[in-house]
Amino acid sequence: MTRVRVFASARIPLFLCFVVLPAVGLAQKTPKAPKQNEHRPLLDARERAFVAQATSDDDMQITLAKLAMSKSGNPRMRALASKIVSDHTALNLQFAQFASTKGSKGRAQGVPENIRAMQAHLQSLQGDAFDQAFAGMMVKEHRKIIVAYEAAAKTSADDRLKTIAARGIPVLQEHLDAARTLMKQGSTAEHRRGDK
Repeated sequence: MTRVRVFASARIPLFLCFVVLPAVGLAQKTPKAPKQNEHRPLLDARERAFVAQATSDDDMQITLAKLAMSKSGNPRMRALASKIVSDHTALNLQFAQFASTKGSKGRAQGVPENIRAMQAHLQSLQGDAFDQAFAGMMVKEHRKIIVAYEAAAKTSADDRLKTIAARGIPVLQEHLDAARTLMKQGSTAEHRRGDK
């Protein structure tokens, strides 16, 4: 009998444990603080300008590199052009995905005038003249955009944008270094032909 009484009297507190304690636990839980920038919907003017500049640069690099892939007779120049197309397409995709999370309206359609002008200039050239002009453009444009990426990597308040910029710098630097090397090799080859 005693065992039954102990069990019977223990049933009520045990039942209350299953009902009351979880409710107390829920009441004591505090919501997690959101991670920094997790819900930051908008970019400031500087960040928007960087994204616009970077995506425009991607379009320009891809357009000119595709032209180099079809026009250059130098296998190393074509290999660089192919890498530029691949890497800038990947960067463009990152910016597009990032912009969609920030409610961006998307990209402007059509080829900007400055890209058409560069394309037309390159289209008019052949052989070494084309290779030198293309490599020169790649050096000039990569120098400019690397500065923009470095600034965004240091100053952006948006962690994801900062990461995209920081990861893009070594990729762009590799393009710049390769274009410089090819430009120098082309200049040396022209001097040698001129000496003969």
